[in-house]
Amino acid sequence: MNNARRRARICIAFARQEVAETFGPVADLDAEDRAWRRESLASTFKGYTENRVTGVGADWREALKDAADRGRIDLAEYDGDLTVARDALLHGAIWEFVTTADGMAILDTCAS
Repeated sequence: MNNARRRARICIAFARQEVAETFGPVADLDAEDRAWRRESLASTFKGYTENRVTGVGADWREALKDAADRGRIDLAEYDGDLTVARDALLHGAIWEFVTTADGMAILDTCAS
């Protein structure tokens, strides 16, 4: 699976989960609430794709490389050492490495 497809699948899964926690089951919503839910889902998906999901990959190494390719992190700060980069990112408590059904995602926990 390429990273664009992986990113889309991961972001929609995160967005669906977040919206489901906010709105509850779709079957319980009236027409107006369903419209709000759809709007919220689109907005939340956009937030994940543009801001919160920093990198994706089959594993944490690929996710770090993806984040670097997207300009979200600078591996040169860590002399290109992926293990040092991961440890530094985790130590900062801003980043979270999340394993999903579609691979690994690095989330920026401060972005909205």
